[in-house]
Amino acid sequence: MKRDLASMAKAVEANLFAFFQQLSGWPRIAIHDDAECFWTISDLPFPLFNSVMRARASAASVDALIDARIAACRSLHVPMLWWTGPSTEPGDLGRRLNQRGFMFEPAHGMFADLSNIPPQSSERPAAAGALATLTIERVTDPDTLKTWSGVLCDAFGAPPPFGDAFAELAMAIGLGDESPFRHFLARYHDAPVATCSLYRAEGVAGIYDVSTLPERRRRGIARAITSAAMQDACSLGCCSAILHSSALGAGVYRSLGFEEVCGIGQYVWAPEDFAR
Repeated sequence: MKRDLASMAKAVEANLFAFFQQLSGWPRIAIHDDAECFWTISDLPFPLFNSVMRARASAASVDALIDARIAACRSLHVPMLWWTGPSTEPGDLGRRLNQRGFMFEPAHGMFADLSNIPPQSSERPAAAGALATLTIERVTDPDTLKTWSGVLCDAFGAPPPFGDAFAELAMAIGLGDESPFRHFLARYHDAPVATCSLYRAEGVAGIYDVSTLPERRRRGIARAITSAAMQDACSLGCCSAILHSSALGAGVYRSLGFEEVCGIGQYVWAPEDFAR
């Protein structure tokens, strides 16, 4: 069967857009769905919470759009994250963002069929031995969520207030069985070491927030917790999954059946005197 790469790439973007639309239930973020883009803004000093996406502007109007988003974030003294993908217009938006001082970080948009998830037994022997003491649990209560957010921050080098804000957001969306947003925590010898999130929308399962503490990497833990999220998504009736991967992590996801279907751009801007 011929793979429909265009549809898979569309799913990568659609799940991300749907996640940010979900934030309408969190009062700390304001959401704006304009003709030219979808954007969120807050007084939180973290780019994720001040995001711009789904840009579909003309070459004549896009510079004014960029300037307006910069002005809004500058007025609140907060940084911004601008997402680009295959549907972004105009095609040279990334170049224009670079010219205005945005820092670029590329990501691979990846897609997987959940009908044939590779088993954990396919791990290398050394990794399989390390996983013998690994447990993975779904986060269902505030205390475990606090532990989860602490691991996320330590793994990504983010400050604790970011984890606090993210945990508050997760609580606002919900931790129950009916929530489209689920989180998983891995423990190695009973110590929390890795995180993963699952967001179900637009007919696919989005895998996000995959992180492992630096001292516990290269043991198959990221692969194991991602596989657990995929299995959970499959049990909930999802037939496919998407994620955004760094170049470093792409090999792990390929081993789970993911394939790259598009590029995702992440452009970060901050006020000139912002303490990064």
